[in-house]
Amino acid sequence: MRALDVQVLAVSVDPPGKGKWAQEKLNATFPFLSDSKGEVMELYGTGSPVYHNREGGIINTPTLVLIDKSGTIRWIHQATNFRVREAIEEDLAQARKLK
Repeated sequence: MRALDVQVLAVSVDPPGKGKWAQEKLNATFPFLSDSKGEVMELYGTGSPVYHNREGGIINTPTLVLIDKSGTIRWIHQATNFRVREAIEEDLAQARKLK
């Protein structure tokens, strides 16, 4: 992502320990941030209107938000199913448009 001058951050509503586990399992080279209070999810409106966790709480819908260097949201993509991640090609195409 360096060629596109893009920083990737994963944000999860899971506690920090679980995010670290996921980062290691996926062998991800980008940081995983914990949003266990749901503040980022609420800010971007990415909570699922359909799915809930075991405790009945809202879960985050997989979402990609592209924010330019000035802090302006330029593109948002939300998955239609939280279990399915979209192909990265469209995400990269949108990131290229920010250059």
